[in-house]
Amino acid sequence: MGSNDRGNTLTKRTSDTRLAPVSNVERKGLFPVKSGADKNVRMVMLLWGQAGTGKTTFAATAPGNKLWLSFGDNEHVPVAHRSDVYRIELFGLSHDDVFKHGGGSNPFGIKQVIIDNNIKTIVCDSLTAIQDLALSKAVADKIGGSPKFEPTMAQPGRSAFGGRNQYLLEVMRSISAIGAVMGCHVIFTSHENDPQTKSEGGVETIDLISMSLGGQLVNKVSHRISEIWNFRQEQGGQRNRIITTRISAKRRPMKTRMFDQHGSASFVLNYNPDKPDNAPGQMTIAGFHDQWIRSGLKRIPVPDNRKGGDDRDNADVPIKAS
Repeated sequence: MGSNDRGNTLTKRTSDTRLAPVSNVERKGLFPVKSGADKNVRMVMLLWGQAGTGKTTFAATAPGNKLWLSFGDNEHVPVAHRSDVYRIELFGLSHDDVFKHGGGSNPFGIKQVIIDNNIKTIVCDSLTAIQDLALSKAVADKIGGSPKFEPTMAQPGRSAFGGRNQYLLEVMRSISAIGAVMGCHVIFTSHENDPQTKSEGGVETIDLISMSLGGQLVNKVSHRISEIWNFRQEQGGQRNRIITTRISAKRRPMKTRMFDQHGSASFVLNYNPDKPDNAPGQMTIAGFHDQWIRSGLKRIPVPDNRKGGDDRDNADVPIKAS
């Protein structure tokens, strides 16, 4: 190889340590290197909390046209009137059909729906409903069954619970993956579980409040998601709706890349569904996301509108005398 060739040819190390020319395909790169702020960061969000507090209504404030995958019986009703919501009602399907069509590279055939309707956000409402279907399928498939044990809904057995988890995770993976391929945000919703309690000094108090997802599902789904927000209604006179964006007091899991980690973890949601999302003072998911993007992906401050911080969340509130 002449000196001119050495000056103009990229080289690579081969297995026998000799230098060999890099091909044109390798030079172009199959995995482009980027730098600088990303203006197209997608959210993969899990919004969980108490039933009936408005999770579905708030999820509809996500960016752009929404494709609603409705697994819970009529859970989409609060947002059905919105012109930016397109829905697929899946709550009438059998558990076999849900998991037959919910996996793979095009779950429920939504790819063309996304293209035809310029969908920017996929909402999966809710994981709790899918989990119930997943357990029904695991029992029907007799996962963990033997001549001495037949799984039932009352007594599924450990193996059936494992099968339930795998069925649910497969649907989540498929929906998340097509969101990535199509450049869509993804929002999952989940209900809140009954509180776990503890007893100290003859007084029973709340020890943990988490999602209504069984076993190790909470841990298994959390690392796949960038934003996990708790949504609840404050107890007392005003009954404000509260969003918490990071682990605080009795509730977990929560996590955020969007909001500041300093100061309060919680804020009062100022949102009126009877007004347009872009009306003055409205707090929306799209608005928070836009603020985050415009900041260059620097964490944005948690709205400072909840006086008293999180102290009331940390208090051990007696439930009953033991």
